[in-house]
Amino acid sequence: MGLLNDSVFSKREAWGYIYVLFIRGSAWTTWVFLQVAIIAFANRSVDCTSKGFEIGFNQTMNRTQTEEEADLHEVECIGEFIFLGKSMTPSTAIPFITSIGLIISTVLTPIIGTVVDRTKHRKSWTFASIGMFLAVNAIQAAINKGTWMLMLLLQHTVGRVAFSVHVCCVAAYCTEIAETEKEIIALQSAGRVFETGSMVATLFSVLIGSGIGGFGEDLVATAVFGQLFSTFTCLPFFFMSYKRFEDRDALNKTTGHILTSGFAQLAKTTKLLWKENRYVLQYLIGLSFNDGGNGNVFVLFPIYAMLQVKLENPALFTGIAMIVCIPGALLTKRLGTSYGLRRHLGNIHLSNASITVFLVLAAHKEGQTLIVLLVSIMYGLTIGGTYPMQKGLYMRLIPAGQEVEYQGFYTFFSTMLSPLPLAWFVYCEESELGGKANSMRYGMLALVAFYVAAFLLMSWFLDEEKAVENAKKTLHLRLRPTIMVGSKVEPGKSAIPETTVG
Repeated sequence: MGLLNDSVFSKREAWGYIYVLFIRGSAWTTWVFLQVAIIAFANRSVDCTSKGFEIGFNQTMNRTQTEEEADLHEVECIGEFIFLGKSMTPSTAIPFITSIGLIISTVLTPIIGTVVDRTKHRKSWTFASIGMFLAVNAIQAAINKGTWMLMLLLQHTVGRVAFSVHVCCVAAYCTEIAETEKEIIALQSAGRVFETGSMVATLFSVLIGSGIGGFGEDLVATAVFGQLFSTFTCLPFFFMSYKRFEDRDALNKTTGHILTSGFAQLAKTTKLLWKENRYVLQYLIGLSFNDGGNGNVFVLFPIYAMLQVKLENPALFTGIAMIVCIPGALLTKRLGTSYGLRRHLGNIHLSNASITVFLVLAAHKEGQTLIVLLVSIMYGLTIGGTYPMQKGLYMRLIPAGQEVEYQGFYTFFSTMLSPLPLAWFVYCEESELGGKANSMRYGMLALVAFYVAAFLLMSWFLDEEKAVENAKKTLHLRLRPTIMVGSKVEPGKSAIPETTVG
């Protein structure tokens, strides 16, 4: 397979990395079904059903609905429920709780960075966190009308924090497995294909399984089946990945309390970047805006499709976006190396901003299925290609030996910025900005702002030549512990002979 021809795939840890992404892809996919089920429960809790719409219409218009009006559900249900002492509508529950999870992750990120950087427990935390993520997913199978609020809180706080911890730990391995820009693009492209492949396989297995089981139209039963299917599917990959990852010694021997030294290091890194290379600082902040946009697309897009456009099951459209991520990643691998990483990333960010504007302008009324389908395809092509390119450029800009330090900096700012589009979405919905019919459309515009910010910081205003000045002096030092398949190289020793730099 041409995708796996690169030398990086002769390493055991490269396959461990790919298996981990397979797990993440499958587990994340079932969140789509779970979101749909939670929205359904939220609607029912405030009588946002067909009968509820009819009552709302009668109270608003002081007359009975016609049959055509009843079919179209033209009057929005304005019911609210109390959750954590706050009055919410069904459209704001998930963004609100997701924001809480992201804020908790922001606080924990520097602490996890300290664990990765200064202790020998990186592997333990990597698999403890993904194990917790899978356990939370399995517990979601108990969702019902009495537990859905608890499941919402559990999934988007404990589950999201566990996922953030896992991402931080795995990212520290990535730049050690791949030793060159070419290798990291190959590893990221293959990882994206396998991650997306697991998403697609899980999506259609759940849809087909629920159809065969006769509960395909039951959103809750489909979500329960999805959680159980994903959990049992991921377990073999969990153990295969665990066997292939190696323990690591502490990267940084400096002392300090584990709860506070991460924040001190974050301040030190910020000061260093500002003083020595502001272009790298600019790129990392732009990267944070990019991740904030991409991550929130998969939170807000199903809500917009289900509640604004009134699609009964947006999981299928999210699945289509996942499928198209695969050719997006493969196309990006070719374009990025020939066209230039910085330029190609800029094109991707502008494309995502334009796609979101198109979604807001074109798909805002009921039944616009073809427009949502087109948007799903466009999102898939662009988002699928983002990660290989941004990681390739990241390797070019970051000095050797500081990959983990800068990864922690970027992860912190990414989790810190990510709640902002969700908070704006909640504000627009709760305040009915632009009127009830348009408030959700205004809320989606925060994604446009994030993509434009990423474009400006990572492409338009980035002086790549100046940004790589510091990194160029250290690239010869980028030799990492390498475990070869069938090799006798011991863990912790480089597979490449040492060289002396004069």
